[in-house]
Amino acid sequence: MLLVTLLVGALWFQSQEVLSDIQCPVTTDCTCSRGMRGDYELLCPKNSNHPKLMAMFLPNQYIQLQCMVMKEWEDLKLVSGLQIGSVNSFLMRLCPLPGISFKELMATIGIPSIKVLQVQSHGNLSDTLTSRHLEGLHDLDKLSLNMNNLTKLPEDLFKDVENLIELDLKNNNIQLPKGIFRYIPKLEVLELGSNNISYLEPGIFRNLTKLRLLNLWGNRLQNLSRSVFSDVPNLESLDLNSNGLTTLPPDVFADLIKLKQVNLNANQFQTLPQSLFRNTPQLEKIQIHNNRRTLKTLPPGFLANLTKLRELYLKDSNLSSLPEDLLWGCNSLENLTLKKNLLKQLPGKIFRDIKDVTVINLSNNQLVSLPDSLFSSLQKLKTLDLSYNKLTNISQELFSSLHTLQVLNLAHNEIKFIYPQAFEVQTSLKTINLSHNKLSFIHREFYGEEFATNSVLQTCVKLETIDLSHNQLSTICSDWQVSMVHLQLLDLSHNDFTNITISDLQFVSTGLKLDLSNNKLKTIYMNEAEALALLKYDGIKSAIPINNSVKLILKENPLACDCNAYHLVKYFKGQLNPEVNLLVEIDGSKLSCYSPEELKGTEVKDLDPRQLTCLTEKLVKENDCPRNCSCQYWPSNTALLVNCSYRGLTNIPPSLPTSVQLGEWMRINHTELDLTGNKITFLPSKLGNGYSRATKIYLSYNNLTSINLTTFSDELQIIELDNNNLTRIDEDSLNTLEKSKHIQKVSLQNNPWICDCQTKIFLNFIQANYKKIPNLKNLTCSNGIPFSELTANELCPTMTAAIVSLSVTLAFLCLLMGGSIAVYYRYQREIKVWLYANKLCLWFVTEEELDKDKLYDAFISYSHQDEKFVVEDLVPGLENGPTKFKLCLHYRDWLVGEFIPNQIARSVEESRRTVVVLSPNFLESVWGRMEFRAAHSQALSEGRARVIIILYGDIGPTDNLDPELKAYLSMNTYVKWGDPWFWEKLRFALPHPPELSKGIPLISRQTIRRNTGEKLMNGTDPNSTPPAITTPPADTIFIDPLKTLSNSKPV
Repeated sequence: MLLVTLLVGALWFQSQEVLSDIQCPVTTDCTCSRGMRGDYELLCPKNSNHPKLMAMFLPNQYIQLQCMVMKEWEDLKLVSGLQIGSVNSFLMRLCPLPGISFKELMATIGIPSIKVLQVQSHGNLSDTLTSRHLEGLHDLDKLSLNMNNLTKLPEDLFKDVENLIELDLKNNNIQLPKGIFRYIPKLEVLELGSNNISYLEPGIFRNLTKLRLLNLWGNRLQNLSRSVFSDVPNLESLDLNSNGLTTLPPDVFADLIKLKQVNLNANQFQTLPQSLFRNTPQLEKIQIHNNRRTLKTLPPGFLANLTKLRELYLKDSNLSSLPEDLLWGCNSLENLTLKKNLLKQLPGKIFRDIKDVTVINLSNNQLVSLPDSLFSSLQKLKTLDLSYNKLTNISQELFSSLHTLQVLNLAHNEIKFIYPQAFEVQTSLKTINLSHNKLSFIHREFYGEEFATNSVLQTCVKLETIDLSHNQLSTICSDWQVSMVHLQLLDLSHNDFTNITISDLQFVSTGLKLDLSNNKLKTIYMNEAEALALLKYDGIKSAIPINNSVKLILKENPLACDCNAYHLVKYFKGQLNPEVNLLVEIDGSKLSCYSPEELKGTEVKDLDPRQLTCLTEKLVKENDCPRNCSCQYWPSNTALLVNCSYRGLTNIPPSLPTSVQLGEWMRINHTELDLTGNKITFLPSKLGNGYSRATKIYLSYNNLTSINLTTFSDELQIIELDNNNLTRIDEDSLNTLEKSKHIQKVSLQNNPWICDCQTKIFLNFIQANYKKIPNLKNLTCSNGIPFSELTANELCPTMTAAIVSLSVTLAFLCLLMGGSIAVYYRYQREIKVWLYANKLCLWFVTEEELDKDKLYDAFISYSHQDEKFVVEDLVPGLENGPTKFKLCLHYRDWLVGEFIPNQIARSVEESRRTVVVLSPNFLESVWGRMEFRAAHSQALSEGRARVIIILYGDIGPTDNLDPELKAYLSMNTYVKWGDPWFWEKLRFALPHPPELSKGIPLISRQTIRRNTGEKLMNGTDPNSTPPAITTPPADTIFIDPLKTLSNSKPV
């Protein structure tokens, strides 16, 4: 052995020296690189972005020329000058045929001879390949012309390759000359597949006496006869698949006495001759599957007495029945496949003589029942596949002879019942698949109670895989746990399991995967897991315990996330004893809560154990749980939770549960009472039964106005009183909280606490216990001041400080009031006009309702020559403005034909105001002056200002005015057209609307004395003060006509 090792090492070292001597050639127009395995790659021409040729070679092994964009064979000369040396294989891909022989081409790159030539152009060589290309290749023993689209081959093509052993011509479109194979008598392998050959001339294979393998697949052969194969007596393998054959002559294989394998797949057989294989005694393998037409049956004795037949594949051929003697005499058969047919039944003795068979596949048929004696002679059967049939039960005798059976597949049937002893002798069984059936009961029926939970697989102690998925099972059998030490997979998914315990997960096998996904599991009891783990591994802590944990898959189950899931959630959180992980390894992916509603959809591994509770209607005594409340067990806190929140209660429950009947692992130490969100206003002076166990009481969001905490238990830990109407808390209650040793939290925020001298004790309690009071910043007095910012002096200040504060406040208010009065007195006119213009505080500036019986708000008096201004500007501004006034206009409201003076008098009488458009034109108008006098006379008789003057244009010196008009202007203000505040002043002077008229007090006037010769102009004197507001017409005034115009002033 040592000598052999040294010899191999020496040869390897020598080969490495040879390889190391070979360097990348530098004489060619190619770039060269060397690979990790000692191979070389050349790209030609050098430094080109689009090389035409790539050459790869490994010295003494092969060379491959692959053309990239080459169109002319002369480009192959790019690699000429290489000295490759001897190689075994020469491969040329995607290249045109050279214009010289392959021998000459090889000489240009230094290759003396080859054994294998492969030409694969993927193009259309058609009939261009000639014997000259193969000239001189006397040492060639393998030639591949695959995928060249060859059509015609010359008859002398192979005359120089007389030592050829293998010839590959597949994937072309060739026509074979009759004598093409006469030059290659040593040929052993001939590949003619996928050539579209429809006819083989008798004698085509003459001289091929050494041929062992002939592939004719993928053609269109129809004329096959005995004479086609009579010249190949040593043929061992024949492939005729995918030819569209509908039948075969009975003697077509008569001369193939050494035939071992025949492939008749994917044809269109409707019948086959009975004697087809009569003269092929050496047959070892027959394939007749994927038949394209219905082959209803096979002839009697069709395969009989093929004593060397080892493999038979009759799948997917639409067979609906088989003769009983089909396989008689086939005593060497090992593998039988009859899958994907239409078999509804099998003859009882069809397997009589195949005693050595190890694999039978009868899947995907329509078998409803099987004869009990069907497998009686199969003493060596190891694998039996009966899946995808219609079997309804498994009898006691069906498998009674299959002692060596290791794999049994019964999936996808309709099995409802299995006889107790059906698998009695399958002691070697390793895998059984009973999935997708209708099994609801798989127990072995014994009279003894101790065996009541064992399954029909009790004796199959070597089982490694049990697949019972997609059935209706609901229990785990004992024998799976205690007898099957090799069990690795137990698939119980898609069944009807509703609950399991930790005891159900204890198996003697190690590394078991238990799949319980997609069941109806609501409860997984893990409460005994810690005790079981300690019991199992106690005493071996010094050694490393063997991990026998079961890998449990629980996804897609409707788990109830209540207190029974408490230990499961603790497992996922790593809060159980570490030894539990040696019992079970649970996959929590896709395991979500189905109930309660508030947890629905939450993944169990994301839960907090504190979220889990159990309703205890069945655990507490009748009528013990308060009315309108729910009682829940809270395992994480070992508490009874009495939930009365948001129930509309006005009083607290009179009593709480005192006696609770819980399971062995459930313990209750105290009670928690939730009264949040009710309408409770007070607490009784005495509490009923059960309150002595209450350690947590939640009274937030109620209407409590006072509270007495002295009646609560000394064990009280949490009291929530926030968001109520509490104003004070008595001293006794505070002392109770102060003295309590267990109090942890007192919430008091968001209450209207009164802060005065009596609150000092409360403030002291808050300051001493601030760590127990949450949200301290929200604990405020009713005036909003936080208790955290208060001091005792601020709660109860001295009398002097109070007097000083009050005095300062009163002084400030007096100063503010005096200042306001002074400002108003100085600017009252401007203030009132501004308020009226902006409709602010109208109660302060509007006048009382006057002249409510008059028809018009104002009579417009103007000269006819100013009608354009009146019609286009003045009337629209008053009738369509923000305050709409009703105007009297002579062209619209006077009666035709009536005496004009009467019309003027009536218009003035029926109008609350007379608006005079004072212009040069008006001064020259007789009727205008008459209208003014009528209005002025009425104003004097009533003692009211009825006339409003609008100065429109330049009226010249005031000395020339009518005396009455001059006197009026001297005593009253007027409005100028063009004033920025024109409309506001005019509307202010006009009668106010009824909803605003509660009296407008007189705004005092300011007068500016001017020279009597002063002219009244449209503009405003730039040196004058801002114009004052027009005198309100509703004020009663006394007019002295003797005063001069110099006392008047424009507004």
